[in-house]
Amino acid sequence: MSKTLYEATILQLRGRALEAYAALDMLFTNPTSVPDHTQWAAEIIKHTRILTENENAMITLQNYFGPRFAPPPPVSAAPPPPPPPPEPQEPSEPMVITPDMSPTMRKALNLTEVDGIKKGKKKTKKSKKE
Repeated sequence: MSKTLYEATILQLRGRALEAYAALDMLFTNPTSVPDHTQWAAEIIKHTRILTENENAMITLQNYFGPRFAPPPPVSAAPPPPPPPPEPQEPSEPMVITPDMSPTMRKALNLTEVDGIKKGKKKTKKSKKE
């Protein structure tokens, strides 16, 4: 079998399959566009069979004879070099975190303020007693 004959056969099968697909698409989108047809289900089954027969024949030919006519893979002399490592980034200014940006920081600041007030009150009470 020649490569030209193989390709011609594949193209004919693909063309018939596409024709059946177009007919199915037309039947599904606008069945009234096909004149003198009232048995739309029978037409859909007919074109579905044509589509599957041609696709299956094409796949079978490609599986059994495709490798014979496929171009050989390109031969490379050496594997490609690994990509260069990423360049180190220059350190940027550190990000300033404010209590508005961090709920954890806000909570910690509130706790220290509460602790400071409690400690201050205790000291004042002791100083009043003395």
